[in-house]
Amino acid sequence: MMIRAKATRGFSLAEVLVAISILALIVMLCYGVFARVMDSRERAEVITRHYHEVRQAMLRMSHEISMAYLSCFYDITERRTKTTFTTHRGAGGTRLDFTSFSHFRTKVDANESDQNELSYFVEPDHAHPGKSALMRREQNRIDDDPATGGREQVLAEGVTDLKFSFYDAKQDRWDDEWDSAATEHNGPGNPALPLFVKIELKALAPNGKEETFVTKTRLFMTKRFAGFGYQCVVE
Repeated sequence: MMIRAKATRGFSLAEVLVAISILALIVMLCYGVFARVMDSRERAEVITRHYHEVRQAMLRMSHEISMAYLSCFYDITERRTKTTFTTHRGAGGTRLDFTSFSHFRTKVDANESDQNELSYFVEPDHAHPGKSALMRREQNRIDDDPATGGREQVLAEGVTDLKFSFYDAKQDRWDDEWDSAATEHNGPGNPALPLFVKIELKALAPNGKEETFVTKTRLFMTKRFAGFGYQCVVE
């Protein structure tokens, strides 16, 4: 008795096309999910980087402002140094120029100390036309013009406004401006520097909305350095 082998039946063209269509649909769905995950990850990184940059800028300003100081000492025959703590209003908000003990030496045996000139202000960002940035100027040697010179760097991008408020402990009030050379800050018993400084910074978030960040810092030295038994005379 002969047993005939059963013929095996292959896939038809229609079945192959249906299988390929289903596979293509699955690939498209997986790619869409993957693309959305990658896009969400990139947006999260941009947001995280933005807030980290602003937070670090506020922290650095708070630290350096807290170490501001004024001194009465200078070379009487040739005045080469001048300390200050002064604000100026401009298009980007308030500019603060001051002298501080916050300089950090990065080179061994550098002819530098912990004293420096610092400035904070907002100006157009040359790297991103149409936007503005928070700038930091530092000069590691104090001279007779503490508002110019040194090196400028971008501290935070997308900053639109910078405002400072100063707490006068003697008057028990907050002022929007401060000038260490003004008469009310030079008399006996008057504070040469504010006790607290409030920093208000406005910056554009990644979604284009303007956000406000606020912090406060305390100054450790509110009076001018002067020799024992001597009185400061500010020119």
